[in-house]
Amino acid sequence: MTSSNRTLNRIILFVLGLVAVVVGLAMGAGVLPAVRDALQPYLTFPDRVEVPATSLWIVAAVCLVVVVLALVWVFTRGRGGTAVAVREAQGDDEVTVNVALVRDVIDHELAGVHDVVSSKVDMYTVRKHRAARLRVAVRRGGDAVTVLDAVDSAIATLDRTLGREVPVLVHLTGGTRSALSKAKRVA
Repeated sequence: MTSSNRTLNRIILFVLGLVAVVVGLAMGAGVLPAVRDALQPYLTFPDRVEVPATSLWIVAAVCLVVVVLALVWVFTRGRGGTAVAVREAQGDDEVTVNVALVRDVIDHELAGVHDVVSSKVDMYTVRKHRAARLRVAVRRGGDAVTVLDAVDSAIATLDRTLGREVPVLVHLTGGTRSALSKAKRVA
């Protein structure tokens, strides 16, 4: 539920990491004799490089722009995620309910449902209101109607526990984890 594309983020990080490794090796070869000797069979570096002062200022400006863009990128990602499920203030008193309680209630309510492999709860702030995203992994061949009924019951229990209704986005998933999981056994 962020505003960025995960694949694009990973591609950008890979390219930036690769560029950083190449630049680091080139700088190390120019400064450290041990690095130069290690890279000698693969690359040839000139003995002396003369760089005009204006080029150094251009490189410094480009580095500054890259750092500023990276900081903007970091601080604008992941908007909305919160660890607070409910916050109630009355006068000087304030009660805060952590998302861990929500996870515990949902896990407890879905523990007896055979077709549920796992569940995950995340809280987000959407337009100044808190909302939950509940992802439920359903066993391959499981009955989605039974799972949805159990999820509805779990959400009703959560609402009673919190004393208010919290908007919940329910996402049923299946996949490799659901297909490979074994039935839970209680000894």
